[in-house]
Amino acid sequence: MMALMFLAACSSSGTSSGLNPAEEFDQYRTEGIEPLHERSLELAEMGGHLNAMIPQPEKARDYITDEMIPHIKETQGLAEELQDGLINQEIKEVNQITIDQLNLMADSFNKQAEFLELHISPVSDESYAESEAVYAEIMQLQEQIDAKTSEYNTSLDDLVQKYRK
Repeated sequence: MMALMFLAACSSSGTSSGLNPAEEFDQYRTEGIEPLHERSLELAEMGGHLNAMIPQPEKARDYITDEMIPHIKETQGLAEELQDGLINQEIKEVNQITIDQLNLMADSFNKQAEFLELHISPVSDESYAESEAVYAEIMQLQEQIDAKTSEYNTSLDDLVQKYRK
């Protein structure tokens, strides 16, 4: 669930040819970062809704698979489309960090759905033990997401400093 909080820190961008790097970065911010940030806020809201469903693992699992995963996949598609229009290598690298982070988040949501599946009645000792292993994988993915968030923030700050008007 913590992954939802970190998407708010991640975003992406787009641009068209013929722009100097500062102009491309400005376009990246408005056409990439801002729209993807809006999507991250929607995802965070979905996460709050999911938290209310946790006592009902089947309903929570369905919400992840039917609503949250499609949302993150659509966001990934937007970030990948933006990547195709970028020219400046530094901006492309920052956008790639976003794509990588979104991939990790999709993996995390899939694991969360798997975890919830293991908590749908009847729950056996075997499914409980398996859920512990899946939970460990979720935590490992969260560490990777956190690292990507930090990398993104640092890289974005560097670009802001470089292209500040």
